[in-house]
Amino acid sequence: MSLRLGYDQSDAAPNFTHPAKNVDEPAKGLSKLIASAVAALETSVAPVRRSHTTHDDVMRSNTAWSLDPVAWAKRQAATKVLEGQTERIADALLRAGVNVVLDGDLTMIGAVTGVVEHQRVYRAVRFLPTVAGRDRRGIVNGLKLFISGHPNSRYFRYAVMTCAQPVPVGGDLRTVIRGLSRRISKWSHEARKKYGIEALYRGIEFTRATAAERDAAAHARGETSDLSEEYGADTVLYHVHANVLYWPTRNIAKLWPEFLRFTHHATDAWWKDNGRVEKVEEIVKYCSKPADTLAASDDELVWLYQATRRLKICQPLGVFKLWLAELEKAGEKVVRVRDGRGDGRLRRVLKRGRKPPEPVDEYLEAKKAEQEAGEAVTPAVTEIADSDKADVAPKTQRETPPSNVVLGLTLPQWRHTPWAEPLIMVQHYDPTKAFGEGSGDIEAWRQRAREDWDNNWGPSPAEALRVARMALDTVMSADDIREAAEAAPYIVHTCRPTVPEPRNENDTAQLENDDRELSEDVAEIVRMFPGARRVVYIGFESSERLARQARMRSSLAEKEAHWAQWRRNSGDRLGLRADTLQQNAA
Repeated sequence: MSLRLGYDQSDAAPNFTHPAKNVDEPAKGLSKLIASAVAALETSVAPVRRSHTTHDDVMRSNTAWSLDPVAWAKRQAATKVLEGQTERIADALLRAGVNVVLDGDLTMIGAVTGVVEHQRVYRAVRFLPTVAGRDRRGIVNGLKLFISGHPNSRYFRYAVMTCAQPVPVGGDLRTVIRGLSRRISKWSHEARKKYGIEALYRGIEFTRATAAERDAAAHARGETSDLSEEYGADTVLYHVHANVLYWPTRNIAKLWPEFLRFTHHATDAWWKDNGRVEKVEEIVKYCSKPADTLAASDDELVWLYQATRRLKICQPLGVFKLWLAELEKAGEKVVRVRDGRGDGRLRRVLKRGRKPPEPVDEYLEAKKAEQEAGEAVTPAVTEIADSDKADVAPKTQRETPPSNVVLGLTLPQWRHTPWAEPLIMVQHYDPTKAFGEGSGDIEAWRQRAREDWDNNWGPSPAEALRVARMALDTVMSADDIREAAEAAPYIVHTCRPTVPEPRNENDTAQLENDDRELSEDVAEIVRMFPGARRVVYIGFESSERLARQARMRSSLAEKEAHWAQWRRNSGDRLGLRADTLQQNAA
């Protein structure tokens, strides 16, 4: 991997430049010798192959990953608001003759809880909030991983380029957005050559306000503004700006005023530097604020849709764009993977059905290319006679689409409960009809998901849904909801598939009979199972787990003597030190 494209500390060369020095300043004296020696050592050692995290690894790790139930409920409420905004925009476009809803439906079935949820399927219109959020997720995760692993990420900065003039509703907003995007692209190319500025990302955003509101805001900042006289006080104006992430690859403190003049001339926009990147979500976000979207009329929403149709609102640039292309070529994506009890870690994960790339021998590949270049291959052309075409069955239009078409299995999501579970995607779901070819996959997926759920100490599905209802109803206090969520995994549920069955008759023969007297209520329940046998205890742990626990107890017992001796020595040293201090004080 190129040294400029680092995503992981193991794949990127270490940075030996002191932060206070010029980034491009060459090493001198002893530093030059050390740098050359380290470079020679790195080039002489073969790179270590990176272990790949697979799709199945993420499934096993992230299933039953728990979130704070109160935070999860707030997240669900925000998702509902976002879906409501999307439905409002879609309905407004439909009334204007633009249908952004696909005919096919989609049903999400929880692989563990079994909750069935129907969803509307939208076209790839990035003006819709839910579609834009789905497309931004990959860029946000990728940018976070890129920044966290880049050796020079401490130099990354965030700036806002704002157009000089706003655009009234009904104006040529599309031309303004395209013009600013193209000028930023040309600016990034020239800035790289002249000043060593590497642009990494560009995102378009626009704000909505009336001319009177913009004049009042300008006057509060001590600026002059007469937009009310130019457009009318009640005219709604949209102000276009771009969020730009850039990387100064060298120190340009002396050239900074010249760089600002160059930027203003190249982009015809106002520049505001916001310092270092604190939160990626502040850079990569939706093109409009949710409050502005709710305040817009139907005609205004249609105008915004036409102005942003097929435009690249979020655009990676420079080395970050190359890094994402390399990620796509390798068949990988960036996913947050569970790591202990924290927020997890972002990792490069192989997509489902992909295999890790095999090591490439450059010499063999070069020889193979020479052989292929020396062999001229003439493609064979096969023609089908008209008589043969008559044997081909004509395509017939299916009157009714097939039911219960299994599309696939998603990674674990916190869709229905504060515990993550995979979701089975089904098209044309009909519970009254049987599943077709994918029925075997569904049963295998559900069984595997339940095993991962139990192995990660997830609660029973009923308890998980009960906690979810408590969190969404907000009737109980936050502390009570959190206590219920913490206690849910410890509620015994004997219907889990991981309970081992007895392997032979000796396993059941060794169980101790229970001869205790029972209360009348319990005795009545026992009489419902004639011929059953009462035992004192049934061990649910597997033999492998018991053996592992025994080894751990034995290891702790062996180390206890060592730790006891260490504590005694520590106590003696502390006592000796206290005596010395008392003598010095005396």
